[in-house]
Amino acid sequence: MIEVKHLKTLQALRNCGSLAAAAATLHQTQSALSHQFSDLEQRLGFRLFVRKSQPLRFTPQGEILLQLANQVLPQISQALQACNEPQQTR
Repeated sequence: MIEVKHLKTLQALRNCGSLAAAAATLHQTQSALSHQFSDLEQRLGFRLFVRKSQPLRFTPQGEILLQLANQVLPQISQALQACNEPQQTR
């Protein structure tokens, strides 16, 4: 199952261009980030990016999930913001 943290990490990977830079941005170790994606890729059954390429290159499936992240994360943020606004009384 893909979680919000995975989508945020995909965005960080795109923005930073490498696992090491994304890990630093997300305040994680590179090893932890690598394990997180290895586990996710195993559950999904496909690779999300090519690890040995510099700069980091997403697979077609990774590009699809990145596009989804770019669409969904702002919507999640808006929904959470709306839920945290004080309820208007009638």
